[in-house]
Amino acid sequence: MRNIAILALGSIVVLGATLTLAETADTDDFPEAARSSPSNASQYCRPYSHRKYAGYHHGDEHNYSYLFDGIILTEQQRQQMWDLVKQKYLHESTLADIRDEHQKMHNLLIEQNFDETAVREQLEKIAKKNVELGIEIARIRNQLYQLLTPEQKELLQKRCEERMALGIG
Repeated sequence: MRNIAILALGSIVVLGATLTLAETADTDDFPEAARSSPSNASQYCRPYSHRKYAGYHHGDEHNYSYLFDGIILTEQQRQQMWDLVKQKYLHESTLADIRDEHQKMHNLLIEQNFDETAVREQLEKIAKKNVELGIEIARIRNQLYQLLTPEQKELLQKRCEERMALGIG
């Protein structure tokens, strides 16, 4: 009986704190002014960097825009980058291969008898595919970086150092 009373009291405390936080939390992404006037909306638009984990490891495999966050690109640079990324979209097949290898790994894990040799071989295949993909992505990023002017490269380096100091990038 005492355990039930403690559980009930604990639930009340947790629910009370949750309710208080919910009432005081600002759940809107944008202030009211942004919704009331479309012309004001642009001043509240956030740059891509508002995402804490802006990397291809977190769902951005196909989005290279975060690489040049805050850098103003010319139309020619934008077009060259677009052409380069479209031309180099070969890593699509690598991603599909990695997914297939992960499925094979899953199948090994759910088998009745554990086969360490097969698991080791499968993990080595996955690691090799990941290295190949990483090299391919690094090559594309290097080629994109080479399209920048020296001033843009300097600004990008400064922003990178700022993110590193904050522990974001």
